[in-house]
Amino acid sequence: MRKAVTIWAALSLAVFVIAAIACVAIWSGGLGVRPHPPAFEASLAMSALDSSIPSRYSKLKNPLATVDMKDAAGHYEEHCAVCHADDGSGHTKFHGTMDPPPTDLRSQDTQEMPDGELYWIVKNGVRWSGMPAFGAPGDNDEHAWKIVAFVRHLPSLTPDELKAMKAGGDDDDHGDHGDHQH
Repeated sequence: MRKAVTIWAALSLAVFVIAAIACVAIWSGGLGVRPHPPAFEASLAMSALDSSIPSRYSKLKNPLATVDMKDAAGHYEEHCAVCHADDGSGHTKFHGTMDPPPTDLRSQDTQEMPDGELYWIVKNGVRWSGMPAFGAPGDNDEHAWKIVAFVRHLPSLTPDELKAMKAGGDDDDHGDHGDHQH
């Protein structure tokens, strides 16, 4: 009897989950890839990301007292610009083809994130997105913190800095940095 109740409970849960997914799919217009997910989906994804970052990272500050922005730009260009663009906008040759689309790193949402959370994302990546992990914990932490500093600098990036970044790599829109080896 107990086994039958467990089976019925599991089946009921499965039917409920399938029905919930179907309702979300119908409500949002389908499960297809879109340039911008519906607000509900974006909110749910951000909540999942926020809850996946260990709380101790929200209190971390960038430990680098000073950062050479040219050096930091090189690290950003090598690892980040291919998806997020030289200017951090996310508008590269991949724009519109990635789901979810790359984050605009200049956005208020990104800029309001604590340093430690940005660091955690650089080091660990974001599951179910195109954001890879860049190294194991403890590997080249200085490089990750330089990227965090550069992400903070993106909203005030000058035209001369952007021009220098483009000159450092090839001039197409994907932002590979020609001076670094992968």
